Amino acid sequence: VDSREVAEMVEKRHGDLVRSIEGYQAVLGQNAKLRSDDFFLESAYRAGTGKQYKHYLLTKKGCDMVANKMTGSKGVLFTAMY
Repeated sequence: VDSREVAEMVEKRHGDLVRSIEGYQAVLGQNAKLRSDDFFLESAYRAGTGKQYKHYLLTKKGCDMVANKMTGSKGVLFTAMY
């Protein structure tokens, strides 16, 4: 799932979600048995202005991680939707 879609589903700014994902990657990188690519794949998209921006493609494991970090109804709804 594209991180832009996830941000929309959970009503979060995409930039904030990207920062959260980068934080998760930093923690995953501290354990040699875990690979962040199993959760998040970095990619880029070009906006209407022609400028290129970073986004992530989330695997099922990545969606699980994002959902588990969320509380309340937004977390429940995101889990149910993905």
